[in-house]
Amino acid sequence: MRSSVWHRIGYILFVTQLVVAVNVCAQNNPEISQFVQFNTIAGKGDYAPFLLTANRQGVSSLDCMNGYARYGIGISGCIGNSAWRYDAGADVVAGYNLNNGVALQQLYAGLSWKWLRVDIGLKERFAEMRGNASANVAGTDNSPLKRLYGNTLSELGTGGLLYSGNSRPIPQVRFDVPDYVDVPGTGSWLKLRGHFAYGIFLDHNFQEEFTSSNPKAKYGRNILYHSKALFMKVGNTDKFPLEIEGGLEMYSQFGGDFYTHAKGRYLSMPRGVKDFFKAIIPLGGDEMTPGPEQANISGNQIGNWHLAFTLKTEPLDIRLYGEHLFEDFSQLFFFEYQSNREGKRKVVYYPWRDIQVGLSLVNRTGYLKFVHALQYEYTSLYDQSGACYNDPNEYYHEQMDGLDNYYNHSIYPGWHYYGMGIGNPLAISPLYNKNGSLVFSGNRFKAHCAGVNGAFCKNDALKYRLMYIYSENWGTYHNPFSKKKYTTSLVADVAFLPPSGKWAVTLSLAYDKSNYIGNNMGAMLSFAKIGLF
Repeated sequence: MRSSVWHRIGYILFVTQLVVAVNVCAQNNPEISQFVQFNTIAGKGDYAPFLLTANRQGVSSLDCMNGYARYGIGISGCIGNSAWRYDAGADVVAGYNLNNGVALQQLYAGLSWKWLRVDIGLKERFAEMRGNASANVAGTDNSPLKRLYGNTLSELGTGGLLYSGNSRPIPQVRFDVPDYVDVPGTGSWLKLRGHFAYGIFLDHNFQEEFTSSNPKAKYGRNILYHSKALFMKVGNTDKFPLEIEGGLEMYSQFGGDFYTHAKGRYLSMPRGVKDFFKAIIPLGGDEMTPGPEQANISGNQIGNWHLAFTLKTEPLDIRLYGEHLFEDFSQLFFFEYQSNREGKRKVVYYPWRDIQVGLSLVNRTGYLKFVHALQYEYTSLYDQSGACYNDPNEYYHEQMDGLDNYYNHSIYPGWHYYGMGIGNPLAISPLYNKNGSLVFSGNRFKAHCAGVNGAFCKNDALKYRLMYIYSENWGTYHNPFSKKKYTTSLVADVAFLPPSGKWAVTLSLAYDKSNYIGNNMGAMLSFAKIGLF
């Protein structure tokens, strides 16, 4: 189904939700909000600086000279005097030197009851378990300025390993418990939250056009999407200052038709009812799938473990967090399967080496406002279970797990949307490729990241962020770089957000020194205003 059809369906759903909500809740004075944003980047180099494009929900361009205008509208309210609430929103981006001259960035409708909500459509989302350092950075949590600037100014890391907010939103139906809910009988010591979603990738026209210069490059259509997550928090800060938080999130690509420009469609993956269930519980494929999918897991399955410790004290919140990425069942736990030449299988201990760990300090004193948060983060996706892999067969019985090849896949074009990686942006997105390939060329990397943010005045009207990243990249196991690539990236943001909370201006200066993405420098100027026009 063409993306324009889905957009029309989404538009109808949005308008229907809007009309019904206004009619039902007119007596409750529903809240209507609008915003407009103007953004421009001027620079010099091969690309726009990395930190002016990464983790910006795909509203960015690699061109060193680009700009856009953005308009959005939203409505929210309650149904009568009940616990039912609704919200809906839409925003459009139009500009120059963007991947799409005009793009529908968000179009969604949501309905919630107490702690449970359901969303349908396109909606921006952010990396999991990153909220601690962002508190009180840019107004109230529901403010459009918070969405436009707060998450950027507060982000002092590189984003999640599995989902980072680096790409455009994926259309989906999502059942969500967005905030932690107390488990009855635990005295508020145990809380849970999570989500469950199905969706579809609508970037097939982009994929086909991007790969047009490379007859052998694969692209996909009708690829389906599934995600789920469960998080747990243990702690009661009213009685003890330490909280422990952890959980698991898993995503998958399934179904789809696959093409190259040289031979047209060469493969179709099944998308029946049982395949929707296999996306929930990873299982091997059937006779309708290729041999490797039958021996292993059907579809592109990728997951992420989270763990964080937060000590809340009077002067500081101290947070130690970590993530671990895995594919299929490889590296799901601390072991791998191996078998010898006679086919005797054994389990071997294998420590997690592909991790992200970070430490953040958040100032809660009310003093020294010029330093709100400090953060350091280390990320490594270098190991990927090792450089050797073999499935047992009739000729060679020995099994060895390895070559996980994160974000890439033997059948699916990869873990990206409109060319921007959905996972950590330090695995440089396929959109940077000049050969028409949608493969991540460098997913084996190690990186250090440090950042600080704060405010220059007492009313927090003038805010800033400084961020530094150094990364080293070895390419992939299949296609290693002949010489190690390095990238140093810097950004300095200054934002003026008056106490009225109705408008904001930001100026960002950024710089890259790299033998991977080139030497780039640039400035970004942005203006936004909220309210009814």
